[in-house]
Amino acid sequence: MKSVVRAPTVVELLERSTSPLVVENDGEWIDLDCRALLDRGAQIAASFSVAGLVAGDRVAVQMDNGLSYLEVLAACAVGRFVAMSVNSRFSDQLAESLIARSGATLTIRSRDDLASAGATTAATGSSADVANPADRFVIFTTSGTTSAPKLVVHQQRSIAVHAGDVADRFGYNADSVMLMTLPLCGTFGLTAFAGALAGHSRLIIPTSFDAQQAGSLVEQHGVTTMHGSDDMFHRLLLTDADLSTIEVAGYGRFNSSLDGIVSIAEKRGVRLAGLYGMSEVQALFTFRDPTEPLELREPGGGSLTSAAAAYRVVVDQGDEGELQLQGPSLFEGYLADGGAEIDLELTRSNFDGAWFRTGDLAKAERPTSFQFLTRMGDVLRLSGFLVAPAEIEAALIEVDGIAAAQVVAVERPNGNRPVAFVLLDDDPSLNRDTPFDDTPFDDAAFDDALEQRAIAHCRETLAKFKAPVRVVPLDAFPVTDGPNGVKIQRAKLRKHAAGLF
Repeated sequence: MKSVVRAPTVVELLERSTSPLVVENDGEWIDLDCRALLDRGAQIAASFSVAGLVAGDRVAVQMDNGLSYLEVLAACAVGRFVAMSVNSRFSDQLAESLIARSGATLTIRSRDDLASAGATTAATGSSADVANPADRFVIFTTSGTTSAPKLVVHQQRSIAVHAGDVADRFGYNADSVMLMTLPLCGTFGLTAFAGALAGHSRLIIPTSFDAQQAGSLVEQHGVTTMHGSDDMFHRLLLTDADLSTIEVAGYGRFNSSLDGIVSIAEKRGVRLAGLYGMSEVQALFTFRDPTEPLELREPGGGSLTSAAAAYRVVVDQGDEGELQLQGPSLFEGYLADGGAEIDLELTRSNFDGAWFRTGDLAKAERPTSFQFLTRMGDVLRLSGFLVAPAEIEAALIEVDGIAAAQVVAVERPNGNRPVAFVLLDDDPSLNRDTPFDDTPFDDAAFDDALEQRAIAHCRETLAKFKAPVRVVPLDAFPVTDGPNGVKIQRAKLRKHAAGLF
């Protein structure tokens, strides 16, 4: 059995990995190995250099997964350029804003753009000096649900070292087959990809996620591992595909209406396990043990992936507080707008000494394990207590007629009070097709009696100050569809809640 690749750079990770790659490209499937990918990347890097790019220049990449995306990533590693990852689903306005803020010299959105840059023909001369662990390699964007997205800079070192830790922690090896269901533009996708390379695993890389295609690929290739959002797994489980070969499946919890997804997956032979990560520390920072009982695998968080990582919970009250992290997977800093420098003031403001302040609410479990609860910005302060909205949302979903809930706080004369927004049973999953509309909901199925019943249930099962003062149905929740999954825009819900009084 080949040992896990422990490499200081992304270039060396590619050089030493023996992972076979099966890549969808323009409707066809191409077999590729890492050596061939690295050679393609070197050719493109040389072409970029001939065109005037120098080490440290940013190359914006806005494409779906595929051969071209992989080639540009390899080119950035070899040429010591920095890949500015832009989700292909972003609006033109947001994409252009992010690209401008990154100071990108070149933007690649298609193979034609590569051809225009001279990257499909052989280039002469050296593309760059040998890659260095401290070279900047990729820029991720934060979700930006409450403010403008930050630009998160990672070095080759942090990506490559974390890849080895992930392969070791998740048990990736040459017998593993990973289905890449996540876009490479986000940390969730790129971390899974790099970890599979470090484990010499076979990688199946479709252009994008389609549930029917994913189910067929699981059956065809005997997929043993895949990661994704709860929404992805929900759609995959709606197919009739045989998913019994999947042994390792980490999921991100983003959709409150899918809180039973672990139990549903269990009945299909898939043992979903919670995890934790973010752009600044990379995905798969922690992971639940897939061999543990269902109730222990369901919460987000888990055990630290790297033996060199550490966490602490700075408690505000009780046993819950802000999660702070250390470890080799941490980012270099936030990129200053329009330039090549790190915004030191912004970066330092997110650290407490050597500890990165995640802005997440968590609870310690063991010295190497924690439970993620929610974003600190989403925490409700009610009657002087910090309350995770998920606690109230879970109670609301127990009420017949309510399929999903989101709870925010609104300021009232007697202090902050919770307001709940819900989806009804005829819309059991997060509705992406119906846009969020803050006009009043008009449906005879939801009447005052149901609202009062929901409030009464919360009063019976929770502390009375946690019971919502209003329960308001919506056609859909406001969301952002980012590279790491669908996330609720709670800022819009807070604004809507304030307008109810």
